[in-house]
Amino acid sequence: MKLDEAKKKFEGQWIAFRAYGEETNPEGAVLLHKQNRREFDNELLQRGIKDVYITYAGPPIPPGYAAFF
Repeated sequence: MKLDEAKKKFEGQWIAFRAYGEETNPEGAVLLHKQNRREFDNELLQRGIKDVYITYAGPPIPPGYAAFF
């Protein structure tokens, strides 16, 4: 599964993705996905998952909100 496909499939969730290449949109496998970040982190630790790309598959700021930097 490509990274972009995983982000669409698991929209609004945290994803642990094991990439098989170093392209912009690499092929890989989703090892874990959860909506709740705390549950996600706890399961990563319990399962000993390391060396993965962790991302949130959704907008960083919910619609209707704004951020100032």
